[in-house]
Amino acid sequence: MAAIAERPARVAEKARDALAARGLGTTGSQVLVLGVAYKPGVSDLRESPALEIIDLLTAWGASVAYTDPLVPRLERRGTVLHSVDAPEAVEWDLVVVHTVHPGAALDWLERGPAVLDVTHRFPAAATGAAV
Repeated sequence: MAAIAERPARVAEKARDALAARGLGTTGSQVLVLGVAYKPGVSDLRESPALEIIDLLTAWGASVAYTDPLVPRLERRGTVLHSVDAPEAVEWDLVVVHTVHPGAALDWLERGPAVLDVTHRFPAAATGAAV
């Protein structure tokens, strides 16, 4: 159980490492969390590790946004965040792939942004990080 509880912090650290590998500090980096729901195909945020990942990266100074068609808005530490409708139109320093909903069009991930894939769906993820 402890390993599961520690996973969000490990993912956030991997994101920090992925940014550093690109010569970027966490502070000021543009990070997108792709999918914030607890599991694919649902809008349930209860116990979603993505929330802690967002909180940690934000605390470390990153500018964090998210995209999730099933979660149009969420509140974190008094701030309301809205899902980014066209994430492919933004130049992200890092995309953290957290929850992939059925039918999601993700071909834009192959065209440039550094990707930390914690779902292990993209074998050629830019960081190659497995958590």
